[in-house]
Amino acid sequence: MPEETEKMEQKAFRRKLWGYVIAACVVIMFYFLLRNGRSVSAALNHVIAVIQPILIGFIMAFLMNPIMGFIEKRLKRLFLKFCKSEEVANKGNRTLSSIFALIVFVGLVAFIIGSIVPNLINTIIYLANHIEEQIAGVLDWCNVITKGHYEDVLMKAKDNKIGDMVNQGLDLLNKYIDYDQSDMMSMVTSSVLSVGKFFVNIIIGMFVSVYVLISKETFKAQAKKLVCGIFKPKYSNIILEISRKSGEIFYGFIIGKIIDSIIIGAICYIGCLMMTMPYPVLVSVIVGVTNIIPVFGPYIGAVPTVIIIFLTEPMKGIYFLIFILILQQIDGNLIGPKILGDSTGISSFWVVFAVVVGAGFFGIGGMIVAVPIVAIIYYIISRLSDYLVEKRNLPTTTSEYILMDYIDLENNTLVKHQPKAEKKKTKKHLIQKNITKK
Repeated sequence: MPEETEKMEQKAFRRKLWGYVIAACVVIMFYFLLRNGRSVSAALNHVIAVIQPILIGFIMAFLMNPIMGFIEKRLKRLFLKFCKSEEVANKGNRTLSSIFALIVFVGLVAFIIGSIVPNLINTIIYLANHIEEQIAGVLDWCNVITKGHYEDVLMKAKDNKIGDMVNQGLDLLNKYIDYDQSDMMSMVTSSVLSVGKFFVNIIIGMFVSVYVLISKETFKAQAKKLVCGIFKPKYSNIILEISRKSGEIFYGFIIGKIIDSIIIGAICYIGCLMMTMPYPVLVSVIVGVTNIIPVFGPYIGAVPTVIIIFLTEPMKGIYFLIFILILQQIDGNLIGPKILGDSTGISSFWVVFAVVVGAGFFGIGGMIVAVPIVAIIYYIISRLSDYLVEKRNLPTTTSEYILMDYIDLENNTLVKHQPKAEKKKTKKHLIQKNITKK
């Protein structure tokens, strides 16, 4: 017995020692990151730049996976019919399905870019060339709507040469921007090289995405094998469960949001055609693409589209604003919940928190990815809290802690909060109980 207790004490001491060592390492690492923040950031940027083609390939593979799965199911019978062995059939089916998925994915992206970029460029050029006429038309419309009550002010604003004011503003801006011709040329050259490198990385990423889809089961098996080899079975199960849940959250949210945005873009296009709105394709694509961003996306997309339509036809701009507000309410309360369901498992507050923090650190991409990341962290913390309270024989249901005041140490139960009058009664009852015991 004394030997067993001594072994247990030694084991407990080792655990504490390892805990102190890990805590010290975390503190030292945190201090190092604070002191060398810029160097670490530069190193991370360099690493990301190097592995950019691989990251692009994985992102493309993630988005292409549903398309590949759909095609693979349809071609399975055909390959089993003409191939001798099932292994050869599955391999050929996966390879061909992955290539078809890449073609479909690239085609969809090319269609979106082809439909939005030319329209956007033409619209910007048109508005830039006719800005005076557009604003003059808006001022005339305002004069008609206000029935001439502010005619003097509006006509005075109309008589001022808006184009000259814009040119003066640009001249003023040029005075504050100090650059010479050599700096301008180097900036243009570096920009062209960066764009060219990005396109090369996309092409490499296409090949990577196909290879990832072909061997995705092998990659999963290798990762599981590594986890099971490094960690004990108990911790391996926890890591595998968290990984599985993370995949479900990411997949459900990102793919669901894309489907939701496609539906919203299609409804917006049909609505624009019915109301004979100008630039229906451009407006619908902007609304659909920005709808991928949670919470703030609909408003980000509404601002430029309403301005574009309002400058062309002011009254239709107001109608379009009302239409967009109704459409976003339908999406938020009907279409979105039907498609996404409870894929993240977090409240609206944490969604807004994730979007704001993600935008602050990583821009638009961070706004999209931050929600599933926060959902995964929230899931891990909730599982950890459940484990800790269960270890102390306390309830795991969160609702039971809403009215909790304190823990009864004798019975190890949660005591709910009571009003002052009821507290006095319970105190008197406990005092009388103690007196009778004595």
